[in-house]
Amino acid sequence: MKIEFIGIKTKIITANDKDIVKFVLNALKENECILRNNDILILASKIISTTEGCQYKISDIKDIRQDVSELAKKSRLDPRFVELIFREADEIVGAVPGAVLALKNGILQANAGVDQSNSGGSDYYIVLPQNPVETACKIRFQLEKNLSVSIGVIIADSKTHPLRRGTSGFALGVSGFCPIIDDRGKKDLFNREMKITTRALADNLACGAEILMGESDEQIPIVIARGIENLPLQTLEDNSENNEQMKMDPVHCIYIGPLWKK
Repeated sequence: MKIEFIGIKTKIITANDKDIVKFVLNALKENECILRNNDILILASKIISTTEGCQYKISDIKDIRQDVSELAKKSRLDPRFVELIFREADEIVGAVPGAVLALKNGILQANAGVDQSNSGGSDYYIVLPQNPVETACKIRFQLEKNLSVSIGVIIADSKTHPLRRGTSGFALGVSGFCPIIDDRGKKDLFNREMKITTRALADNLACGAEILMGESDEQIPIVIARGIENLPLQTLEDNSENNEQMKMDPVHCIYIGPLWKK
């Protein structure tokens, strides 16, 4: 059994590239790469955000609220950057020098996904895609129609983990397969029943893709994961339900639960 990750190098995407499916098709053609049945197509969130116009000119961010100014001092970040974090976040958890910890769409993430790197230029910030689940579905349906294949799609981003240095990939939106493998009820090598174990399949695939995608000037925003048909995949018709499996109530999280405010 093996899983293969294939990086697709592309041109630099800009705000003029409005059609993400066309962008993907052109990239596949230029790399002489053909999608096969059961491939998982993993797309960096930045190229989705760029095509959706999720870029903000820094000079246009005004009316900095008082709460932002205080948090900007604590995090040592530009108040305009922190203002955009406030607008994007569902809840601000806290801050350390260099980052603001926030909840967005049920995901605990530095700066609510607001970023300065690969944002379209030094004068811009970029935020997460508007609806990564809906976009993943749209991309999958159109590619399957155009290429006559059956695939899965992941829109991926990167994040840090508690008390671990460095970033790793995770899935923002998934379409075409179940992102979680549920091992509960199965037996281990010594016949002991698994009680709580589930495996984050989509996040693990995003981690593999992150090795090729990188974080700077690699220009590999598309990765194909191949060989997944040997894994216990399950397809759910309800994509919202499918994606909700990846999330957890903060009070049940082993890392944030003990610290979560009552």
